[in-house]
Amino acid sequence: MTKLDRNLLNTLFEAHSKEMLAFIRGRFPNEESADIVQEAFLRVLQYPNPETIREPRTFLFQTAANVAVDYYRRSKTRDRFSDYDADIESLENTQVTPEQQCETAERLQLFSGWLANLPELQRHAFVLFRMEGYSHKDIAEKLGISVRCSERYVQQALRYLVSCLDEIDHKQG
Repeated sequence: MTKLDRNLLNTLFEAHSKEMLAFIRGRFPNEESADIVQEAFLRVLQYPNPETIREPRTFLFQTAANVAVDYYRRSKTRDRFSDYDADIESLENTQVTPEQQCETAERLQLFSGWLANLPELQRHAFVLFRMEGYSHKDIAEKLGISVRCSERYVQQALRYLVSCLDEIDHKQG
């Protein structure tokens, strides 16, 4: 870190750290607000040419907002998977019969076949949205399609899969 970088960072920190902390606490109230502010300063410090930033305060606040969104998404992912950990612990105490294992494997194979029947972009959009938790915006960027197209593909895939399930229900019923 050059002396210029250090001076810029010190100046920004002294001028805006308290205001940023209040900003983050107001928009994203959680215990990690101070961590988010520090991460924002770290990202600004890692910016290739910080002296080229025209509006340092604006840049810093936008960076902090982006970091806060990242923290929020990670916490949602952790929350989602922590429930699975609890479920796994309760499953350890139960016995799965060979018949149940076979039935589960058959259902998984059936579902995989249904997914394979979907057009490629529909399948990718569905998997990214429903199984990996991507937003439609992220899917659109990843697949090179519009947000509306991503939404439509996921809806079409869901309709197809529901119709497959309905067909199974009618055969069994």
